[in-house]
Amino acid sequence: MARGPAVVIVPMNDWLEPYHESVRAPAPLALHIAEGADERLSSVVAERLLAARAPVIVSGAGSDDPRTWAALERLAEALQCPVWQEAFGGRAGFPQDSKRFAGHLPAGRAGVRAALAGHDRVLVVGAAALRQYGYEDGEMLSRDADVLVVTDDAAEATRSAADVAVLTPLPGFCARVAELAAARPPARAAEPPAGRLADHERPAGPELRAEDVFRALAVWLPADATVVEESPSTRSQLQDMVPARSPLGFLSAAMGGLGFAMPAAMGLKLACPGRPVVAVIGDGSSLYACQSLWSAQRYAAGVLYIVLSNGGYAIMDRLAAQAGGRAPWPSFSDIDIAGLARSFGCRALDVRTHDELARAFGDTIPPLASLGEPLLMNVVVAR
Repeated sequence: MARGPAVVIVPMNDWLEPYHESVRAPAPLALHIAEGADERLSSVVAERLLAARAPVIVSGAGSDDPRTWAALERLAEALQCPVWQEAFGGRAGFPQDSKRFAGHLPAGRAGVRAALAGHDRVLVVGAAALRQYGYEDGEMLSRDADVLVVTDDAAEATRSAADVAVLTPLPGFCARVAELAAARPPARAAEPPAGRLADHERPAGPELRAEDVFRALAVWLPADATVVEESPSTRSQLQDMVPARSPLGFLSAAMGGLGFAMPAAMGLKLACPGRPVVAVIGDGSSLYACQSLWSAQRYAAGVLYIVLSNGGYAIMDRLAAQAGGRAPWPSFSDIDIAGLARSFGCRALDVRTHDELARAFGDTIPPLASLGEPLLMNVVVAR
């Protein structure tokens, strides 16, 4: 006999009623567990979203799936609402070239409050509510905001400060919520999507900057490219300027652990040999796992490694300055990153000017999907 979806409800509060309290609990007030697209739960989630004055969606790494992307696109259109990417997510949870994409949430509480101000219902999908980097005082969200979490990760569900959490496989559940929401348009005027972050357009100077590299990447990269990120000091610019346009379009270690990108990019290319793979790495980060270039060469992993060389640990320098001190560590501008790559048998070239960057990208990126060996591009950028 076929089994229906099993639903286990752990009530801490009647989730069909508004909840207001002086302190939001560090766990969901109600947790619902479903094996699939449970009709009751998906109907209630859809109803609550349709009843909201100004809903908003926050999508995270757990939504990085073609069916979930498509469902969230339909849901955002039905609700006429913006979609934000969770802060410090390891993967993209929504097509970032969509007109409904609002941008990446800031990592701090004050920034999250400002970004989501005015929204009375927050649907968090494929993420916990909400990830932050570095402690800040104050509430994550306004007291008036009702938070719903839908995730397939039990840890995310149980640690979310939310009114309701639903633990369920995402593709089918999100598709059913979107279907129900689309069947009955909300009784409110259309809301324009939130604005994107600044375009970083500035006149190009004689020195290359990280933004120049990202602007060129946005032009040259195909839509199915995967960008593997490990450049902490320029992460926000990279995410803003090089949007993920297909599932698995962005990959990172999420919370800033170093030494991830070089071997991860190699493994991804070996798993998806027909996909263009680009790793964007700071020179400081590159020194944590540069020996993986030997493996990439040995196993013919055709990754384009772009190392942004500014001669130091820029993110650490910035943190030291924010703490009111000076960085005690020396720079390492005398390290030859390209030479180090060659010592592992990996092809490498140095890029120092705008013209050299344009030529290097023009020669390398169009055939990148079929690249039969790794290439390291050491791009010298201003600090």
